[in-house]
Amino acid sequence: MVSSSMPSEISRRRVPLRKLVAPEDIEDAQVREALGQIGRCEWAQRHDGLTKYHDDIWGERPSDDREFFERLMLEVFHAGLSWTLIWNKYEGFRRAYDDFDIEKVAAYGPSDVDRLMRDPNVIRSEKKIASAIENAQRIQDIQDRDGSFESFLVGLPDSEESKVKILSSTFAFVGPGTARGYLAATGLEIPPHHPYCFKADHPAWFSV
Repeated sequence: MVSSSMPSEISRRRVPLRKLVAPEDIEDAQVREALGQIGRCEWAQRHDGLTKYHDDIWGERPSDDREFFERLMLEVFHAGLSWTLIWNKYEGFRRAYDDFDIEKVAAYGPSDVDRLMRDPNVIRSEKKIASAIENAQRIQDIQDRDGSFESFLVGLPDSEESKVKILSSTFAFVGPGTARGYLAATGLEIPPHHPYCFKADHPAWFSV
C-alpha cells in the first residue's frame, strides 16, 4: 500500500522524458484513437509488464527500505541499457538477489559475484554487481545513522539538483542521470509522464 506522507515541498522539475509519442504525431487514425483512449506514455504500451510498472509502480512511493533499495538497484543496472531489457529480467533479479534483501545482498562475497556473473537471467556486469553489494552496505550505514533508508531519502533537500548531488556522492555507480531516474521512479520528484498520459499531473499520493 502506497504511503500518503511526503515532504510538503516537492520540486516539480522534470527529468528528461523517456521516448514518447503523442497521438497527434501518429499518422494512422485507428492507432491514434487507441492511444488517446489508453492515455498512457508510449513506452508503457510495449507490453503488459511495462504497463503494470507504469501504472502501479513508477513514480509511486515505495512502502519500505527493501523497495527503495530494489528501485535503486534496477536504476543502476538500467544505466546504458533499455528499460524493457531490465524489466524483462525483473524476476531474474528478484530471485538472484534474494528478493532485494538489503542485509543479504550486503553480505555477498566473491562466490556470490561468481554466481551472478554466470546467471543469464540478470545483467552480468561485474562493476554493477559490485555496486549493488556496496550500495546495500552503504544503506546499512544509513539505517544505523538515520533509522531507515526512507528517512534519509525524504530528508533530502527540496532542490532536485541537491538531491542528485547527494545521491551521486553517496552511492556507487550512480551518476546524475541514474540519480534523476531514481528520484522519478520513487516519486521523490514528479515523474515525467507525457502530457496526454492519465498519470501526467502527479503520482497517486501527491495532492495539490
